[in-house]
Amino acid sequence: MNKKIIILYLLLLLFHVAHVFEEAWGRFWLMDQVFGLGRFLVINWLLFCIPVFIFYFLLQNKRTAVYLALIYSVIMILNGLVHNIATIATGKYFGGFAGGWTGILLILTGLPLAYMLWGIRKNV
Repeated sequence: MNKKIIILYLLLLLFHVAHVFEEAWGRFWLMDQVFGLGRFLVINWLLFCIPVFIFYFLLQNKRTAVYLALIYSVIMILNGLVHNIATIATGKYFGGFAGGWTGILLILTGLPLAYMLWGIRKNV
């Protein structure tokens, strides 16, 4: 597997974790209104296990893992975009759509990762 892809994927995982912490710190509305902090963190931890599992198979050059990693990177790009658009549209960060700062990092890391994964998808 390409070292650049591995580094970008690991960065995306790091920024994903930072994003969840930012959501908790900023009191993301979904956490406050629906789940509560405990359930919100447990759900996000479980959701985080999926891309870690994908990474294991990505390291083994599995074709399916490349497609799943591509889907993960696109989801993270969309996640970052939605947080920032919603924060700008509502003007509410705390108790609203917290996650915009790390959302920018998700976008900036997810875009080149998705581009590289798209480029190698048929060669694995």
